[in-house]
Amino acid sequence: MHPLSPRRFGPGIELLRAVGAEPGLAPEPASDEELARLHSPEYIATVRRISAEASAATGASGRRAARLASAPEAGIGPGDDPAFPGMHEAAATVAGGSIRAVEMILRGDVEHAFHPGGGLHHAMAARASGFCIYNDVALAIARARRDGLRVLYLDFDVHHGDGVQALHYTDPGVMTISFHESGRSLFPGSGFVDEMGEGTAAGTSVNVPLEPLAGPDAWLAAVVAVVPPLAAAFGPDIVVSQHGSDGHFWDPLAHLSLTTTVQGEAARIVDLITHLYSRGRWLATGGGGYAVYRVVPRVWALTWLAGAHRETPAALPEVWRAKWAGDAERWHEAPLPETFDDAAGLPPADSISAMASERAKETVDLVRTALVPALLRVAGDRGWWRFDDPAAATTTGAAPAAEAPPATGAREAAPTLIALLDPAQLDRFRLAPRVMAPFDPAAAKEILRNALLDGAVATAAVAGDWLVGVTLAAPSPIEGVDRLVALGVASEWRRRGVAASMLHALIGETDRRNRALVAFHTVAERDPVDPLPRALRRGVAEKLALGAAMTSRPAPDRVVAVDRYAFVAVHLPPAATPALHDRIGEWLAGL
Repeated sequence: MHPLSPRRFGPGIELLRAVGAEPGLAPEPASDEELARLHSPEYIATVRRISAEASAATGASGRRAARLASAPEAGIGPGDDPAFPGMHEAAATVAGGSIRAVEMILRGDVEHAFHPGGGLHHAMAARASGFCIYNDVALAIARARRDGLRVLYLDFDVHHGDGVQALHYTDPGVMTISFHESGRSLFPGSGFVDEMGEGTAAGTSVNVPLEPLAGPDAWLAAVVAVVPPLAAAFGPDIVVSQHGSDGHFWDPLAHLSLTTTVQGEAARIVDLITHLYSRGRWLATGGGGYAVYRVVPRVWALTWLAGAHRETPAALPEVWRAKWAGDAERWHEAPLPETFDDAAGLPPADSISAMASERAKETVDLVRTALVPALLRVAGDRGWWRFDDPAAATTTGAAPAAEAPPATGAREAAPTLIALLDPAQLDRFRLAPRVMAPFDPAAAKEILRNALLDGAVATAAVAGDWLVGVTLAAPSPIEGVDRLVALGVASEWRRRGVAASMLHALIGETDRRNRALVAFHTVAERDPVDPLPRALRRGVAEKLALGAAMTSRPAPDRVVAVDRYAFVAVHLPPAATPALHDRIGEWLAGL
């Protein structure tokens, strides 16, 4: 029997009903026009034809279907994606469910939507893959993009979300983040850290591959370390997430050794992210999951409970357990668990690898170094910012569209330079959008205030009552060394020498204090709305650094291996000693 069994819908939907969920959207297949937003017309026609042929039991069509059993076409054939009667209609209905759910969210009919049958994230533009014919989540994203919304996609399936990544790989308005078992040990063999997006979208494809037996603690730590800062930096208008349950210890197809407890926690993190950054707009889907009695229903229920803002019940309903106990035993999934969250002791200690957990920390550190803006990494480390701080809900969120610095026509004069910004001055100004991370200028200004109170040094450019440019240097772990963590200018004031003037002023201040300044440029440093192509970003950053008398140095090898345009620039004060030079080199080698 095929692993993606419809048997999971019986226990899964019944447990959802038991916790309070009720279907609110009738199935409606996606039209060919809707499918063609991402899938090629030729592929759709092929799926339709094969679907019809599979429905024919005799004659030429039947012989054609028999040939497909040994000769795949467009990925459909023996193995993961066998032809079956009604294949097109079934796949189009799944896709239609995710598209309609997004449309309901966009209209404001609902805030959250959960599509447990969705999450078919492997399908490509012209090829079926990994039990997936049409890519419903990618199509839902495309529907939101059609209305101009910027989309954050989060994938918690144990398999890399390769289809969604590929279908939006060049779109800077879509950020995909996938947590999965490494492609070195599991299908589809992709999802490595160096897959970061192309052109202007470089930095919007984020992958966190984990080794087998990484365990629940390492997995959840990765989610907490990566999702909040990237969501804050990107500032999505809507979130789409895929909650495959196949990373669980009991799942037969993979080896991450997760628990329902951490999978439920991840769903609650997504819910918090949506309320902080996307006004609650969130489509969640199911995904993979092949322990169809013990795991899939509980993960679906925990995901829905997160979006419904309800506490997890203490125990699974006895009526539900009694109804499905026989089927669970028949399919070798007995006994059924008693609680939504997994009991203590699961997974057993010998099913978690200390080496894999340590490798997970190294991978997360590399992802954060290369793909999370330096300011947000440092802000988290130094306590300037916490995504789950209750106060964040009152300071973050989309800035009013009317709040903008002086328009292009009012730029006859250059902005005023503040060579050393202090907290009292900061309070007199508003921070323009897209000057520095995070995306929301109110949150960015709060981080800037906390940084100044913590001994960071900033220069700024002012136009009227707006801060239209900021450079910020934070103390590094090395005595006598500051790190450049922000250098940004509002879009209307770029290409006017503002960034160069601020950087010169900042270096003058660090020289006066006899401190070195280190800049580490990676793919993470970009305008989230209107980014430059990756190579051009590097060129602009390097020109600024060298123009300010900074010296270029090679970036750490492990970072260059995933971001070939990464570079380091250093400025030493006039009284620098050889020992300071050596300490900087040792620090950079460890980044």
